[in-house]
Amino acid sequence: MAALVGLVFGVVLTGYCGLMLAGAVGLSGTAERLHVDSCAVVRTYNNKPTTECHGQLLSAGGRLIDTDAVIEADARIGSTIAVRDQPLTGLETLGFRAIVGWATLTVMGLFVLAFGIVPALKLCGWDAAATAGSRYGATLAVAVGAGGLIYFLAVLYEHVFQP
Repeated sequence: MAALVGLVFGVVLTGYCGLMLAGAVGLSGTAERLHVDSCAVVRTYNNKPTTECHGQLLSAGGRLIDTDAVIEADARIGSTIAVRDQPLTGLETLGFRAIVGWATLTVMGLFVLAFGIVPALKLCGWDAAATAGSRYGATLAVAVGAGGLIYFLAVLYEHVFQP
């Protein structure tokens, strides 16, 4: 049963994060810009504030799409941020931080999928394949850790060095 849960969760996590990663690199969704008029902390969760920014949403060609668009972002009033209108989730920010974050979560989904496949292979009697699969799982775990470190450094850079 645990193998089935791991397989299903791994497929869902990898698929969703892969879609968001495709948007972050510009392969899905519609490219737009948001001119930030105001930002406010709307709620806190585990002592972490969530900031919503409101502003004018413009198409890539400069046409006004929405006069009061809302996005969860860490932006400054008066700035213009690159966003993508994703098919399932709405507006998402773009940039290095988004790419690294979604890539890390996609690899984490593959990690969960790998650990769902290993018990399934053992249940089917394919012990040699399960042993090889567990070695790939360790490689994915290192990739998740490295991605998490790069994401942390990207967030730190944005907060310390951005004006």
